[in-house]
Amino acid sequence: MSESISSQYLVPSKLSVPYLPPNAIHRSRLDEEFIRACQKSLVVLSAPAGFGKTTAVLHGAKALKEQQPDTRLAWVSLDPEDTDPNLFAAYFISAIAKQIRLSEQLTHSGVHEKQAQLKSLFGQLLFELDRSKQPLIIVLDDYHLIDNEEVHQAIAYFTKHIPTSVTLVLTTRSDPPASIMTLRLQGLVADINAETLGFTIPETQSFFQHLGGGFQLAENDVKQLLEHVEGWAVGLQLIVLGLKTKPSFDELKARLDQKDLNAIDYFESEVFDALPEDVKQFMLSTSIVKRFNVDIGEALTQNINVHEVLEFLQRQNLFIVQFNEPQQWFRYHHLLREFLQHKLNTALGDDVKALHFKASNAFLTMGYIVGAVDHAIRSQDQDQIVSILVNYGDDLIHKAHYELVKSCLVALPDSVIASNSQLTLVYCWVEAISGDPKRVQPMLDMAVSHIHDQSMDAEILKAEYETVQSQAFYGLGLYRQAEESAKAALELFPDKNTRRQSALLTYANVKFEQGELDRALSIYEESEVLSRQEGNHDAVLWSLNQQAQIWKQRCDFSHALQLAKEVQEYAAAHNVSSGYNACFSLYCQAELALEAYHLREARLIINDVNSYVQNWDEFWQQHSYGWLLKMEMLKGKPTVARELSAKHERILAREDVAEHLISYSMEVQLMYWWQNEETKKIETWLKTSPVIKKPVSARDYSMMRAQLYGHIACHRYEEALQRIEQIYEPLREYEGRPFQFEFIRLGILLVALLNIQGRKEDAENELLLLLPLIQQNSIVASILYLRNWIMPLFEDMALETLPEDQSKFVEQLLILYKQRNTSSRRGEEEVPDGLLALGISKKEWRVLQYIIDGKSNDDIANAMFIAVSTVKTHINNLYKKLSVANRKEAIALGKELVT
Repeated sequence: MSESISSQYLVPSKLSVPYLPPNAIHRSRLDEEFIRACQKSLVVLSAPAGFGKTTAVLHGAKALKEQQPDTRLAWVSLDPEDTDPNLFAAYFISAIAKQIRLSEQLTHSGVHEKQAQLKSLFGQLLFELDRSKQPLIIVLDDYHLIDNEEVHQAIAYFTKHIPTSVTLVLTTRSDPPASIMTLRLQGLVADINAETLGFTIPETQSFFQHLGGGFQLAENDVKQLLEHVEGWAVGLQLIVLGLKTKPSFDELKARLDQKDLNAIDYFESEVFDALPEDVKQFMLSTSIVKRFNVDIGEALTQNINVHEVLEFLQRQNLFIVQFNEPQQWFRYHHLLREFLQHKLNTALGDDVKALHFKASNAFLTMGYIVGAVDHAIRSQDQDQIVSILVNYGDDLIHKAHYELVKSCLVALPDSVIASNSQLTLVYCWVEAISGDPKRVQPMLDMAVSHIHDQSMDAEILKAEYETVQSQAFYGLGLYRQAEESAKAALELFPDKNTRRQSALLTYANVKFEQGELDRALSIYEESEVLSRQEGNHDAVLWSLNQQAQIWKQRCDFSHALQLAKEVQEYAAAHNVSSGYNACFSLYCQAELALEAYHLREARLIINDVNSYVQNWDEFWQQHSYGWLLKMEMLKGKPTVARELSAKHERILAREDVAEHLISYSMEVQLMYWWQNEETKKIETWLKTSPVIKKPVSARDYSMMRAQLYGHIACHRYEEALQRIEQIYEPLREYEGRPFQFEFIRLGILLVALLNIQGRKEDAENELLLLLPLIQQNSIVASILYLRNWIMPLFEDMALETLPEDQSKFVEQLLILYKQRNTSSRRGEEEVPDGLLALGISKKEWRVLQYIIDGKSNDDIANAMFIAVSTVKTHINNLYKKLSVANRKEAIALGKELVT
C-alpha cells in the first residue's frame, strides 16, 4: 500500500495569506518593530488571543515589502491536527512552494511521503532556499497548536541553519518549547510580546477616531480604557462594536468604572444580540467548521442569502478572516468561534449532529475527504461513516490516515463491520499494518458467515481474507500459519490476478525468515512483477530490498548493490514514498561499502541513513551508532569508538524493536566488548540471550556470531569451537550456499579462534582453504575486524607460493593493515570524520585549522614550513572540497563539520 498525503487533502485556505481588513488600524510603531525583528532568523510574536498578532505580521510584512519589493510571504494557518509531523511537513513545504520554485523531488516528498522525515526534508529545503537567494518570510500562524517534539526539533534545526535571506515567523499564544527557544542563547530569536503588541495612548485615540464613529477621547479616559483592557486589541474592537449598536459612551464609561467588560458577555449583550437574525443564524451554523466558503455556508443554512451575509460580516469587521483564495475561504476569530459553538451547543444539544452530517456531505462533494470523515464521526451517523469507508477507506489507508480510519471504525459495532466485505478488509488491513494483528482473526471469523452476501466474487473475497490474515500471522511471527494462509490465497486467486502480489510477498517473507533463500528469491521476483503491474510501489520496494539481501548472501555483491540502489531510483521515478525501504537499502549499501573498505563512501551512506532516522524512534539513532562504531573499529580510533559504544549499547535492552535489525546491533556491540575485554557486560548479556543452536536465517547467523564473540571473550574456547564446527562443517561441501557470505565470515572467525588457542598450523590451513573465496569476493572488513589474530597469519604466509591474484590480494590487505596500525605523530589530530568524508587531507585539515584561528597565508606558511604558494594551493583545494567561495564560508562550514 502506498503511504502518502495527497495534495487533495490539503485545505487551500490554510496556505493563503489572510486579507488585511480595510478598516484595520495601521500602527507604524509595530511595522518598525517587525522589520527590525526580521533581521533575526526567527521572530516570535507571543501573546494571548486577540492581541493582534496576525494583523501585526500582515502590516509588518507589507511594510517590509515596500522596502524590499522582491520579498515573498509564505503563510500556514495551523490547526490542531497539523501537530502530525507528516501533515505539518506537507503544509510547510507547500506554503513555501507557492512563493519560491522548489525542486519537484522536494515538493513531492513534502506533500506525499508519509515516511519523509522533517529534518531530512528541511535539510534539502535549506539547500534550495540558500541557492535561490529569494528574500522570504515564512509565517506559521497559531504555532501554539503544535504539540509534537519532533516538529519542534525540526523547526529549531531549520532556524539554526536558515539562510540570511529567509526569516521564520511564529505567532503563538504561549512561548514555544525549550527545543526552539534555546536559540535565544545563540542570538537567533527576536521576541515581540504582549507588551509590545498592546495599544498605546496615541494608537487607542486613533483607533476610536477611525472605528468608533469619530469619538474623541480624553487622555485620562484612554488611560482608564487601556488599564481595563490592558492594551488588548479585541477588547477595544468589542467596545467599538458595542458603541456602533448602542452609541452611548457615558454608558461605556460606567461599565468601565464597574470593571465589567467580560469579552464573551460583552459580545453577546452589546454586539451579537443586535445583529440581524439571518446573520446570527449563519454565524451559529458555520461555527461547527474550521473554515468555510459559500458552498459550505449554503449547505449548513436554509433560506439565507449567503453572499449578502458574508458581505455584511466583512463590512462590519465582525472577527472574520478572509483568505486570499479564488474560492474565498473564511474563518472566525478563535474567541468568536468558541462563543458561537458554546451558544450553538446550548441551543441545539444533540441536534448539532445534523449540522455535522451536512458538513460531512459538503466536504465530500468538494473532495475534502479528511474533513468529510471528521464531521461524519461528529455526526455519529453510521450510514455516513460506512459510506465513506466503503468508498474511500482504501485511499485513506494508502494516504496513511490510519488514526482517522480507526476513529471511524471505533464508531461502528463489530457486527456492522463484519457484515460488509470492504469494511472488513479496511479494518483488518489497518490492524495488520499499524494496529494489533491479533484483532484480525476474530473479525474475519465474524465476516466469513456473510461471505456469500457480498457483491464481490466469493472466491476472490476469500482470497482477500486469506491474504490479510497471512499478513497478520506474519506480523505476529507465526510463520507456518502465515505460509498456509498465503498459499490458500494463491490457490483462490486467478493466475493473472495482480492481487496475488500481496499473498506472494508475505509468502516470500516467510521463506526468507525460514532460510529458504533460493525459494524466497523466485517468489520475490514474481511478486515484484505483479506489484509493478498493480502499482503497489511499497511492495516493489520491499521486494527489491529483500532480493538485494539474498544476492548479498550469495556474495554477488554487485547485483546486490544494483538492487539496493534501484530502491531509490524506483521511488524517485514513480514519485512515491521510500521511507523505511530507503533506510534498509542504504544499510545494505553501507555494509557492502564497509566490506570493500570504501570508508568514505560508507560514511556518506551512513550520513544519508541518519537523515532518515534522526526523527524516528530512538532505536533507529542507536542502531545508526552501531554502524559508526563498526567504522571506527575499522579505522582504529579507540576514543571515538568508546564514545559510540556507550551510546549504542543501550539498544541491547530493546530487543522487541525492529527485530530484523537488532541482531546486527548485538553483533557489533559484542565484537566491541570482546576486543575491549568488557567481560562483565558480556557475561550479563549471554545469560539473557537464547542460544542459537542451528541458524536458519541471516538474523540467526548474526546473533550466533555475537554469542561466539562472547564465548571467546570469556575464554570458553572449546564451547565456541564446538558450536562453530557443528554449523561450519556441514556447509563446507557447498561453501555455504545460499549463505556463502555467512560461511566465509564464520570461517574467518574459526581461523581467529584456532590462532587464539595456539593452534597456528590449523589456523593457517583453514585460512589457505578459505583464501580463494576471500579473494574472489574481496572480503576485507570481515578480516580487519579480527586483524589481531588473522593478519599475523598473512604476514607469515609465503606469498610466492600463492596464485598471483591471491598473492596480490594479500599484499593489499597487509598494506591496509600497516596503514591502520600506524599511529599519528604525537600531538597531531586526526582529520574529523565530517571533513574526512569530503576528502580533506591531514595537511588541508591543518590549513583549515589555521584559517579558523584567523591566521594569514604568511602565518600559515611559517607555521607549516611551506611556501605561501603551497598554502594557496591547499586553500583552493579546501574551497573546492567544501563547496565554498571564500574564507568566511570555509570557516563557518569548517566549524560546523568539526562539531
